[in-house]
Amino acid sequence: MTGVRAIIMGATAALFAFLCHCLPATAGEDAAAVALNLGRLAESKITADKVDGREFIERMNKAADDMDCYSFDYTMKVFKDKKTIVERGDFYYKEPGLIRLEEKGPYKKGAVAILGRNGKVRAHLGGGLKLFVVELDPESGLLRSANGHPMVQSDLKSLARALRAFVKQGVKTHVTKVPIDLGAGSSSVHILDLHKSGKLWKRVAVDSSSLLPVKWWDYNDEGGLHSFATWEKLVTNRTLSDQLFTMKGDVKNIKDKQVSQTIKKEIQD
Repeated sequence: MTGVRAIIMGATAALFAFLCHCLPATAGEDAAAVALNLGRLAESKITADKVDGREFIERMNKAADDMDCYSFDYTMKVFKDKKTIVERGDFYYKEPGLIRLEEKGPYKKGAVAILGRNGKVRAHLGGGLKLFVVELDPESGLLRSANGHPMVQSDLKSLARALRAFVKQGVKTHVTKVPIDLGAGSSSVHILDLHKSGKLWKRVAVDSSSLLPVKWWDYNDEGGLHSFATWEKLVTNRTLSDQLFTMKGDVKNIKDKQVSQTIKKEIQD
């Protein structure tokens, strides 16, 4: 039994070192939560066994499909050129695919973008340009988050679909066989890992009850952490009026040279 215990403790220590390497340096509270969890795993002699993640991803898609109307708070940290870009805001979703995104953090603070029933996005920047409304194509580069992800693919269904698409592209997936308690008041989660070209490419913490993502790590081709996102205060099956997904104001022509220059200057500043 002593030899078995030593093997378990050694494996746990190795897993702890690996996870701490993968977590963002600015997310100390998350690293501490993982440490608490791994301590419990070692004490109870339970290892975080992983299985093929394809069936689990299909379950995630089913859970996302059942979400018709919801809202959540999000935070994203992008690590670039030894700097940390912080994006924080509120996200609203209503069938059939209506989206409202409100930027509350340092990144594009005050900006609001709404994907309406006509398939177009109306948006305005913050501050003095709040009444400066423009209509954009959903794939516009102006509608991307701090890590470059399109706004119109940030809802839970699109994220689940993206995981399914990665599988079809040959990305290898593995998920923890049993839920893990991250501690610090967090819900228990499954850890879903995606490997590309033999390297960890994405890591997703998925709530074990709702099967919805609560944390998401993205890595670059060199294996370094690119971004870390969290979703909190998810409210499901809530009533959201259509008015929330409309934007008043005189719509400016984005192709107008003066309008375009004004927007670019505000974004660069």
